[in-house]
Amino acid sequence: MSITKYLVLPPEVTDFEHSYLKNLNKVALYFFFAHIPVFMLVAWASGTSPLAVMMVSIALLIGPTIAQFCIKNERIKSMVYGFISMCLGGLLVHAARGTSVQIEMHFYFFALLAMLCAFANPAVNIVAALTVAVHHFVFWYLLPNSVFNYEAPLWVVLVHAAFVVLETVATCYIARRFFDDVIGLEKIVQERTKEVHMILNNIGQGFLTVDLAGRMSDERSSVVSEWFGPSSENQTFADYLRPVDASVAEYFELGMESLQEDILPTEVALDQLPKRVVVGTDILEFKYKTIENEAHRVEKVLVIMTDITSDIEREHAEAQQKQLMDVFGHIMRDKLGFLEFLSEADSLVDAVIEHRYEDLPQLKRILHTIKGNAGLFGMTSVSSLCHQLEDEIILEGVIPEEHQLAALRDEWDRVRDHLDQLLGKQLDKNIEIDDADYEAVLHSLLNKEKPEKIAKMVQSWRLETTKHRLNFIKQQTEGLALRLGKKDIHIQIKPHNLRMENEHWAPFWSSFVHILRNAVDHGIETEEERARLGKTGSGIISLETYVENHYCPVK
Repeated sequence: MSITKYLVLPPEVTDFEHSYLKNLNKVALYFFFAHIPVFMLVAWASGTSPLAVMMVSIALLIGPTIAQFCIKNERIKSMVYGFISMCLGGLLVHAARGTSVQIEMHFYFFALLAMLCAFANPAVNIVAALTVAVHHFVFWYLLPNSVFNYEAPLWVVLVHAAFVVLETVATCYIARRFFDDVIGLEKIVQERTKEVHMILNNIGQGFLTVDLAGRMSDERSSVVSEWFGPSSENQTFADYLRPVDASVAEYFELGMESLQEDILPTEVALDQLPKRVVVGTDILEFKYKTIENEAHRVEKVLVIMTDITSDIEREHAEAQQKQLMDVFGHIMRDKLGFLEFLSEADSLVDAVIEHRYEDLPQLKRILHTIKGNAGLFGMTSVSSLCHQLEDEIILEGVIPEEHQLAALRDEWDRVRDHLDQLLGKQLDKNIEIDDADYEAVLHSLLNKEKPEKIAKMVQSWRLETTKHRLNFIKQQTEGLALRLGKKDIHIQIKPHNLRMENEHWAPFWSSFVHILRNAVDHGIETEEERARLGKTGSGIISLETYVENHYCPVK
């Protein structure tokens, strides 16, 4: 893809993109109008005229206000907001002129450049970058104290421009990825839906009639023969189906016997007939309509067959997209917990496929663990398959067949592949630090403490905080409490700012979660039980980690 094609979006604007930008542009206008009192406050604190700043702000916002109501193209509106955001940045710097914080106001430009990625359009970031570049050069030449609080030489302006160029390259990449990976997904689904509609509009339905003995009439749609092949004279529909699917054929025979005996209501008898059959790669849906004689008694049944393969594929694609977005939301809220889940689930799925378990109860426990954790992180397709396998074990009392177990592996691999395509394979390569860690290192640097001490602090960032771990367990426990009908429960955590090696402690935390589940199930009563026992207030579970005598108790 050339740079031009990368920076310029495709001309087609989907309904999803139009709706998304329309709402975002409206929010942006409110956001910019909210700048006015803030800018006036900065002007007042800096000895600049608040009234003048207010008037200029209002004048600047006339343009985007007109654009909001007059321009229909939401992408063009976004470019207007990219331009006006940098103009407001220039006004903010000007309002603080002559003060020691004037130079810090330049951070506004970089912050807004990053925020403009939300428009998912590299052109918005480019417009903003050009605007701030022109502003700096023009005002540096004509009114330098409006840009800098000192006599800045040209090379300083060039340094600022270099930083803007660097950030613009990054933000253009982010904006385009956002468009391709999020807004573009909707476009793909929409195009697929159009294709499905085109197929459905041109595909034929299969029609045939059968008498109460199940024998087919000679008159039928030609597409029926294309699906099932030629038939013999007086052949029953069950025998016609048997080479394709013997179980569906038997199901149809039993249903027709029930209809012929006329014991059950007609609607109930028809509802017992098979609803679908798989023919090669096609999925056919069966619907039935009775044909009555003059005495209003059922004489024949009209079988209506429709190829719903495209419908199923479309529904599956939409379900996959929704699941992927749900999983992505869980990653944003709990990345470390999600990474641990992936690692544990990989080994558990391998154990199921490779039969690395002692007996049937252990297999059931493994499937139950995968089901619960997959459901917790939004992988509904994996959770559903595990639930089906659990039911198979409960009903049949035997290990599911190999093809059923292989379906779990295939679905797990498919979800993992989609995650890799959306997020890349660098999800576990990043290090996250909170404000407390940042402040601690900054304090040590400013106090010129020993480099070894600072190095240990930085090295610890690769360790998991117990705060994060306890919050994750708290979330699991609260979800369990809701499922058990114990809503009135309060979970307290006291992590004491500790960090632990994730892989070393993983088996402990896995067991610890089961302890918490038992505590909720057996240690906390329901609201009705607590009321009957005279207990007041919420049931409380306290989770705490701390260091004591070179040990780390978890209580």
